[in-house]
Amino acid sequence: MNKSSDILLTLDKGLQVISHLSIINRPISIGELSKIMKINKSTLFRILKTLQRRGFVFQQDNGDYGLRPEEFNIIVDRFDKNEALQRTLRPELEKLSSQCSETVTLSALVDEKVECIDKIDSPKSVHVTHIIGRYSPLHAAASGKAVLAFIPQAKIARIMSEEVLEKFTDSTIVSKVILEQELKQIKKNGFAVSHGELDLGISAVAAPIFSKSGKIVGSVSILGISQKFSEETIISLSKTVINSADKMSALLNY
Repeated sequence: MNKSSDILLTLDKGLQVISHLSIINRPISIGELSKIMKINKSTLFRILKTLQRRGFVFQQDNGDYGLRPEEFNIIVDRFDKNEALQRTLRPELEKLSSQCSETVTLSALVDEKVECIDKIDSPKSVHVTHIIGRYSPLHAAASGKAVLAFIPQAKIARIMSEEVLEKFTDSTIVSKVILEQELKQIKKNGFAVSHGELDLGISAVAAPIFSKSGKIVGSVSILGISQKFSEETIISLSKTVINSADKMSALLNY
């Protein structure tokens, strides 16, 4: 049972406002909404302005506020899209797992990160693993770089415009010049490689996955212990992961 002391009252009121706006289903003035919800106008004003800033409500010229259902649809669609992606591509991920006997992951592009939406651990007694639901930056690790190289140039420029690129290990690429050079190489070769850029001791090879429209939607990766990922191994695995990514893209009608 939830205790009242565990509840963040301002957030609770904000969620109540969203709920009431969905029920009312029309733009409404702060005064009218204040009477209905029995929340003072100054508090309600701050809540609505916060929700407006985050894109959940809009304000008309006359000052009335209304709910933006499309914002919630975007959130729902994102989860549905990733679930559909996982269902569609799971058989190919299983084939990849049997071919390489290493841990394999499927990642989806979410805003300016990639999210691991599926994985199959290596059958080896000693192996690396990954967490489903974990978000990774686009500039670090193979799964992110395989996507970053193929996203629209405007989004790449936005990431590059950040003051600094976050450093996770000593191997993380934080030089924008070096990163841009690597992205060009990834586009040329069709795959990305990383050695301990996000997690120490873990190497990976990843390839991009495209949708019917030619839009990048994610990547598929093979992960392993860095000591066992020699140059010869990487060359072999790169061919395997590119082939798998091509088949996944074909399943998405690319």
